[in-house]
Amino acid sequence: MSLQKEFEALGCWNAPTEEEHISVYGMNFDNCYIIFTDLDGKTPADAAAPLVAACYDGRDAFMWGKELQNFAALKSLRAAHADDNEFIAAVENYTLPKD
Repeated sequence: MSLQKEFEALGCWNAPTEEEHISVYGMNFDNCYIIFTDLDGKTPADAAAPLVAACYDGRDAFMWGKELQNFAALKSLRAAHADDNEFIAAVENYTLPKD
């Protein structure tokens, strides 16, 4: 399955950005939304590469950001936290595994 399809299976939307000329994946919640990019702020293309999760409030103000090990880490967090608030907290509190 393509990475785009994997993001969609998690409930993410995909939208182009006007300024950066890229597509981002995101998830909407009651009081915020989270977008996912690669480490360079570009469209994720490699499921094994790190992801950046950036959370914004309803007025598009940045709230927090977090580096995730890869897409599998994001998928695992979502599988473990079906409740949206728990998922948001899990992403915000995520720590990269030690090598």
